[in-house]
Amino acid sequence: MNRATLIRGIQVIVTLTLASFAYVLYSEIHDKQESLAAGLAHVRPGWLLVGAVLALQEGVFGGLRIWVLGRVLWPGLRVRTAVTSEFVLMFCAGVTPGQAGAAPSQAAVLVHGGMRLVDVATAELLTASCTVSFFLLSAVAIFALRHNGMLVMQGGPQIEWLLFFTVTMFGSALVALIAAAAYPPLLKAIVRALSAPLGGLLRAALRGARRVPRLRARADAALAAPGAMTARLLRSVDEFHEGFRVYMRRGKRAYAAALLLTFGFFWSRFAVAYFILLGLGIPTTPSTFVSVGPPIAQVVLTQTVLNFALYMSPTPGASGVAELGSNALMSPWVQGAYVVPYVVLWRVLTLFLCMFVGGVYVFRYLGTDVLEERVKQTEAEKRALAAAAAAAAARAAAAPESAASAPGSAAPGSVSEGGEEAADRRRGAG
Repeated sequence: MNRATLIRGIQVIVTLTLASFAYVLYSEIHDKQESLAAGLAHVRPGWLLVGAVLALQEGVFGGLRIWVLGRVLWPGLRVRTAVTSEFVLMFCAGVTPGQAGAAPSQAAVLVHGGMRLVDVATAELLTASCTVSFFLLSAVAIFALRHNGMLVMQGGPQIEWLLFFTVTMFGSALVALIAAAAYPPLLKAIVRALSAPLGGLLRAALRGARRVPRLRARADAALAAPGAMTARLLRSVDEFHEGFRVYMRRGKRAYAAALLLTFGFFWSRFAVAYFILLGLGIPTTPSTFVSVGPPIAQVVLTQTVLNFALYMSPTPGASGVAELGSNALMSPWVQGAYVVPYVVLWRVLTLFLCMFVGGVYVFRYLGTDVLEERVKQTEAEKRALAAAAAAAAARAAAAPESAASAPGSAAPGSVSEGGEEAADRRRGAG
C-alpha cells in the first residue's frame, strides 16, 4: 500500500465520520432552527476555553503516561515523541470502528522514534491495563451506587446490561493481560493455536501482494519462510515476559504514576461537559435527582457511564451512539433549546479537537515528501555500503599482486607502504 492509497483511505474514513455526525446534527436542528438562537444567547467563552484546555490535556497526560511507562524499558524515549503518539492515537481511534486503529498507530510513532517494537508492545499492554483498571473500578463503583439508590439515570435496564457487559469484558481483559505477562506458555499456546488459521490468510495476502512489483520481493521472502512469523511472535512472547519482569523489579513507581495519570485525564475529560454547561449558561444543578455530591461530580459520573457506551460502539468516532446517548443521559441538565448547542460543543471539544491535533501530525507525516526522502536516504546508504564493499574487495585482490612484485625485504633506504603505516602507528602510540 503506497502513501497515496493510505491517505485516501484515511480521508474516506474521516469523511464518513463527519458525515454521520452531520446527519445526526441535521436531524436535530431541522425543526429547531429558531431555538438555536435562544440556546446560544448566553454563551460564556471563558468557560468554553477551560473546557477546551481540559479536553486537550488528555493528549498531554496520556502521552506522559506512555512516556513514564516506556522509559523504564528505553530511557531514550522523548516526551515530545510520547505526546505526539498519544494525539495520533486519538485521531486514529476516532476514525476507526471500535477504536481499532488506536494502539497500532501509537506503536508506529514510538517505533519511528527509536523504540524497539517488543518494548512498545510491553508498554502498550501495561498502558491498556491502566485503562482497563480504570473502567473496571469505575463500573464497579457505579454499579454499587445504583444498587444503593445513590445514582439514578434514564434507561435503567439498558444501563444495568451495559455495566454488566463492561465489568465482564474489562475484568476478563485484565485477567488475560496478567496471565499472559506472568505465564508465557499460555500466550505461546494462543499464538500456536491462531497460527494455523491466520497463517492461511497471511499466505493468501502475500500471494496477492506479489502482484505489486514493489512488494514482490518481500512477499516472496515471506512465502519462502512460512513459519518465520510464528517463530518471531514466540520469541517476542519471551521478550515481553522479560520486559514485564523488568517492570516488576524497577517499574512499580512508574506503573503507579501511569495509573494516577489515567484516572486524572479521564476525569478531566469527563469534566468538559460541566464547563460546557457553564459556557452555555445552563444551571449545573440537575432538574431531577441524579446522584449525591456536588454537580461536577454528578456530571463526571454521568459521563463515565456514557463513555462505556462509546467504547463499545461499532461506528467510527461512536457517531450516532454518542449524540443519542448524550441526549438521554444528560437530559436532567440539557433540555429544549440547549440540546443542539450542547451536543455540538461537546463533540467538538471531546472528540474533534484532539482528533484535529492528531490529524495534523498524521497528515504532516503522510502528506509531505518525508517518506520519499527516507527511501532515497536508505537507497543512498545501500549504494555507499556496496561501494565500500567493492573497494575493500579490490584492495584485497590487489594486495597479493603487490606482495608478488616485491618479494622479500625492501631495498636499503626504502620503506614499504606497510612499514610506513607501522611506523606511523608506532609514532602515534609513542
